[in-house]
Amino acid sequence: MPVSKKKFLALAAVITAGTWSAYFISYGMPPADVVRKLSGLRLSLELYRQQYKRLPASFEETLRAGTLEAPPELKLSGHLKRASVKDTGAMVIKDTGGWAYVNNPQDPDFGLLYIDCSHKDLKGRFWSEF
Repeated sequence: MPVSKKKFLALAAVITAGTWSAYFISYGMPPADVVRKLSGLRLSLELYRQQYKRLPASFEETLRAGTLEAPPELKLSGHLKRASVKDTGAMVIKDTGGWAYVNNPQDPDFGLLYIDCSHKDLKGRFWSEF
């Protein structure tokens, strides 16, 4: 008995969604790559601090100053790929799976660039602890 076009398309959509879900949940960058990229972002902040004798009020200032061309992509397991740095007033883990920068001078963590993720890496360390 032939399958109708409508049933075929529905089955194809289910298979595609299942494949995408497996990719989204399981695939992530190797931890060494994540830490290397995080180190590069932190280096751009240090270069900015040395040049301007202060930390930037927004991570975007490092891009305008030329200490970093663009934020690197970050792809953690269970998250979509991100290539931006979100300014935040305090280190609060919202589990976006992206980069975050504490830009509040009154916060004790002012100037901290961290990974906004509540999950653990392959060795059992929380990404936000790096």
